[in-house]
Amino acid sequence: TVIDWFHPWSRDALVAVGNRFLLDVPVEQELKENIAHHMAEVHQSVLATAEDYFKSSRRRVYTTPKSFLELIAFFKTLLAEKKESLKGQVDRLGTGLQTLINTAKDVAELQEDLKVTMVKVAEKQKSTDELLETMGVQKAKTAIEQEKARVE
Repeated sequence: TVIDWFHPWSRDALVAVGNRFLLDVPVEQELKENIAHHMAEVHQSVLATAEDYFKSSRRRVYTTPKSFLELIAFFKTLLAEKKESLKGQVDRLGTGLQTLINTAKDVAELQEDLKVTMVKVAEKQKSTDELLETMGVQKAKTAIEQEKARVE
């Protein structure tokens, strides 16, 4: 005969232990209670599944109160990792947003610069056109004078 030293905890005991170990988790009290109830339900469903497994395969899988405590510790570890990951993503998003704001300011300054430069380019284009027109008139006069000189 085998003595079964593993006695299951009641649902209320699981919830009470869950609430006790979740005290230091920085979430709302109502959410802590819901998490504790969910963990107790998961633990009991694992017990039921382990019993079904024993009935079908004649092999025992033990789920102990220590397993429940490990579930709570895993939840707290996973919650801390996810919070850290989200904090990193928020920081990254903030940096990206600040970069976009700075880029928008730079683009606005460049557009103002471009407007001023375009005015200068238009003025230089106008003076260049006038110069080309003057050179064209002078070239035509020179061509006429050269034609007269050749005829003479």
